[in-house]
Amino acid sequence: MSPNKLIFSATHQQIILVLVALGLNLNTLFHDYALDDCVVLTQNTLVQKGIKGIPKLLTTDYVYGYSTKENILSGARYRPLSLILFAVEYQFFGANPFISHLITVLLFASLIVLLYKLLKNYLFPQQHYLFAFITCLLFAVHPIHTEVIANVKSRDEIITFIFLILSLISLIKYIDFKKTGHLFLSLLYFLLALLTKETAVTYIAIVPLIIYFFLNQTIKKSLYYSIPFAILFIVYLVLRLAIVGFEKYPVTDVTNAPYLYATASEAFATKVFILFKYLCLLIFPNPLTTDYGYNQIPYITIFSAKFIGSFILLFSMIIYAVYTFKNKSLLSFSILYFFITISPATNFIFDLGAPLAERMLFQPSLAFCIAVAFLFLKAEKKAKLISYGLLSIILILFSIKTIARNNDWKNNETIILADVTTSPDCSRLNLYACEQFIIKANAETNADLKIEYLNKAITYGEKSLKIHSKFAYIYQRLGFAYFNQQNYFKAADLWLQASKLDPDDMETKQWLGNLSNTFYKQGNSFSEQNKTDEAIKCYLKATKLNKNNIEAWYNLGGNYFINKDSANAAKAWDIVKQLDLNFPIKKQDFNHN
Repeated sequence: MSPNKLIFSATHQQIILVLVALGLNLNTLFHDYALDDCVVLTQNTLVQKGIKGIPKLLTTDYVYGYSTKENILSGARYRPLSLILFAVEYQFFGANPFISHLITVLLFASLIVLLYKLLKNYLFPQQHYLFAFITCLLFAVHPIHTEVIANVKSRDEIITFIFLILSLISLIKYIDFKKTGHLFLSLLYFLLALLTKETAVTYIAIVPLIIYFFLNQTIKKSLYYSIPFAILFIVYLVLRLAIVGFEKYPVTDVTNAPYLYATASEAFATKVFILFKYLCLLIFPNPLTTDYGYNQIPYITIFSAKFIGSFILLFSMIIYAVYTFKNKSLLSFSILYFFITISPATNFIFDLGAPLAERMLFQPSLAFCIAVAFLFLKAEKKAKLISYGLLSIILILFSIKTIARNNDWKNNETIILADVTTSPDCSRLNLYACEQFIIKANAETNADLKIEYLNKAITYGEKSLKIHSKFAYIYQRLGFAYFNQQNYFKAADLWLQASKLDPDDMETKQWLGNLSNTFYKQGNSFSEQNKTDEAIKCYLKATKLNKNNIEAWYNLGGNYFINKDSANAAKAWDIVKQLDLNFPIKKQDFNHN
């Protein structure tokens, strides 16, 4: 053993990796919950039952405890183990963001140690003694992982990867020692990974890939070892179908169906370009954002330079991987590992509900780390100083970006207002920014600041509406901003449009009813001041918002009567009689005017 290996032993390497993994993410410990954390913990009624909620979590859809009703996501996700772990956490600690973030950071550090053991002891025992260390160090500092670590909800990515690593270690032990217990454990870990997040399915293809490249097995034998995992996945599908089924409801909005407005060729071209963007984010993870939704990444055609360039590069990578496959090149392995593990995020196999999601790069990023470590050690033999200098620069820049990006995740407000700048053309982020400024305005006691926040809310809301004019919820929130600004006519028009787009939404109906009463009261005020024209405008709006507002119809007729518009007065009072045959029409009520 060389002196360097003795000084920088495996134990030392693991200690450094743990310190780096913890140190770079310590700032998340003092963050609040953010974004989808409400789905899995803070607003999930089943999770908040603690251990008592576990039986129901095992038999319901992923979002059931949050939505308490079927929706477009129902049947699309069955991840009981992820929610069960949150339920256990809630049982002992409640909704405590410090504990939640601490658990996530500790899980990430544990993952780094397990990954190091897998690479060092099982996959790369003959490689350079720094190979596993550099790979894991790059994985620990990579900024693309900030969403998974800083957002409590995305903890399922870490847990899934942990189970898959444990499954792989057990499988390798089974291959080496032929003990059935190891195979059983391997399959059990794989099942737990599936029950945490269904994207673990790619492991079925990763198993033969790893066995062929690193365990000196033939292609046929490698494929043979994946059969039990394929069978187990079928069992999982049957279980899932029996318990929650699959997606039942058509998605009619582009915010949850990113290619809804695209032609088949546009969808294909855009998906290929986004796959290229995934690759770019591994190499240059800046800027980062939580949402790449409509219309942050516009559709492209198969004739665009973006598609042609992306397709040529990606196809060339595949050709290279296939060409060097028999030589068991680490670059070939890295390329194939990347394409296999990123496949669930491409929208080619099934609709992810988003065009791109950074958290989906958590496992695929390992391919990048292995490739960089391999190239570094290869270059280190010829230019040691330059190689270590470049690696140091990458590690420093990645670390700085990780810490800075973690700070964006402090709470809903900080992450949304940071990302709406990064993704200015994303309709949903502009909508979220609108909501945040409404919240800030409602909590503000300073009148000038309140006005400023409402103006900002309207600016973002109008931009969201300009990008995507077919989403009822945007009209709802923007209408609420105008309502708080006391611009009731503008709010009314927006809420009426929201109701037109989504007639069954009860919240909009309630707001329309409340606003109808507001206009009715305003009409009364104008009527008492003998401002009948203004009163009529208010009563007309009140009746448009709520066709059953009988008092508004009655007073509308009265003000028409005062204006000597007998025809319209009669029409209004006819409607009063239609609504209530016994309602007394007293023209003398309006004679005092």
